[in-house]
Amino acid sequence: MEYSFAIIGGGLSATSFLVQLVDKLSDQGAGGYRLAQELSLAVFERGKRFGPGMPHSGENVLDCHITNMCAKDMSVRSDQRDDFHCWLHNRATTLKQKQLPDPATDASYGFFEDCLHYPRSVMGEYLHTRISQAVEAARELGISVTLYPHCEVVELCPQTSGFSLGVANNGNGEFVTCSAAAVLLATGHWAEASRFEHYYPSPWPAQRLRDRIPPGVQVGILGSSLSAIEVALTLSSEGEFVRNRDGTLRYHGAGKARQMTFYSRNGLLPVVRGRITKRRNRFLTRERIYQLIDENPKAVSLSALFSLLNQELCDAYGYLPDWHQLVSGSDDIPKRLEQQIELARNGDGAAGELVWQTVLTEIFPVVRLLYLNLRLDERERFDRDFNTLFFMHAATQPIINAEKLLALMKAGLVRLVRLGSDYQFDYHPDRKRFEFTYGGEDGETKKDVCCHVVNASGQPRSIDTDPSPLIRHLIKQELVQTVEYQREKDHTYSYKTGSIIVEPETHQVVLPATGKPDPDRLFFAVGAMTRGQMIDASMAHGLATSTCAIADLFIAKLTEQTNSFES
Repeated sequence: MEYSFAIIGGGLSATSFLVQLVDKLSDQGAGGYRLAQELSLAVFERGKRFGPGMPHSGENVLDCHITNMCAKDMSVRSDQRDDFHCWLHNRATTLKQKQLPDPATDASYGFFEDCLHYPRSVMGEYLHTRISQAVEAARELGISVTLYPHCEVVELCPQTSGFSLGVANNGNGEFVTCSAAAVLLATGHWAEASRFEHYYPSPWPAQRLRDRIPPGVQVGILGSSLSAIEVALTLSSEGEFVRNRDGTLRYHGAGKARQMTFYSRNGLLPVVRGRITKRRNRFLTRERIYQLIDENPKAVSLSALFSLLNQELCDAYGYLPDWHQLVSGSDDIPKRLEQQIELARNGDGAAGELVWQTVLTEIFPVVRLLYLNLRLDERERFDRDFNTLFFMHAATQPIINAEKLLALMKAGLVRLVRLGSDYQFDYHPDRKRFEFTYGGEDGETKKDVCCHVVNASGQPRSIDTDPSPLIRHLIKQELVQTVEYQREKDHTYSYKTGSIIVEPETHQVVLPATGKPDPDRLFFAVGAMTRGQMIDASMAHGLATSTCAIADLFIAKLTEQTNSFES
């Protein structure tokens, strides 16, 4: 008996799944070896290289792009948080040879010892190395592994046993079909189709932006999140940042500089990452979160959560935070950013920690569980009213990026416009220009004009915006569900998250017809396409946690089937 497993996508999720699957089978000794003999794996990747995926590929990023998450949170192994660090340990010379900065030794980066941010391309090398090692280890176990570069799965059809896959080879134009008993959707990030000339639906590849957007033009950047900051670094990368004697950065351009404007509905920037210490929460603790969930499964309210948060912050600071100020932002963006950098460096706690970040960090490991246990209408309210605010404080920007952004602002090359909710974004093809119409601070109508626009508003939540043939096929064939339901005694809540709904513990895809996973086939989805349900779906550690659960279930099912076949 041979059991075939198809993995669609060859990036971080595929790497994490393969690494942990091989680890688990190896740990089982003879039993794992016996299972491996019956298993074949096929990995389909649209690009030519396995491991890095879109956000960490050397073809997409520049040397100035660093990981937004700390290196300790970038492991592909959920139970070995230091795996990326271990891989980096003997590669300091490699960084020097490539003339890439090593945050562990470069004081100008100003990183904290517990939170280092490496170039994205270095993370890409880590992923490529780990998937290559996993493939080699899998073959040594006896697993048949086949990698298909330049191949895109465009159709997925249920069969009596498993699935039929339609695969388009982007290299030679051939179309073939194959079968698999189980499938993992791990296609990662996507971008909408380009709507207009000089409209760029994604910040990547970065070199394409530099090549196609000429110096000296006005550039509109949709969003003000981490992706928007990376666009600003891309479009200013011909110049250089120099550290002044007082420690601040200044920007020296190279020729005519591009003028960039972040257009954001809320006008907020990601806060700056500070020092985290071992301070322990007294009210907003993991134990209290677990208790809250036990007492109100699938029915936790935001008021209960905010009550705990307020108690914790009041206990830490002696007063409640000004939530209005957090939401409304500031008219003087550079000044506020400068204050955040200073606060991140020095902290506001006794040990130099940034207290509120330390408070939030303690509960990050249970954020997914907490989010899943909000009552469905409360989850919808959170996404509508607080999601942006949460991610601006949870997905923080490294100090070095904040310093560079501040330098660009002081040089007059970057500004931030708060659009509010009532604005217009228009394209005039006859004049080949874009217009943003929005209300000013005094109620007046303002109009900005630019020749190029980059969409850096972040990963869309709805798969309806994914132009890939496979996702379009799955939606058309009603093989995935994008509406979540919660049934109570006298009411049924529904929430169109736009993501592929999965069974949270196993990541098995829920079928629209039954509202449950297919009992006869293993069909998994992980990553950005589940973000409307899994709040940490796009974060490296969240992906490692998810693929670990998938590997556990798959091994259990494979064991069950093998034992049944042998008996």
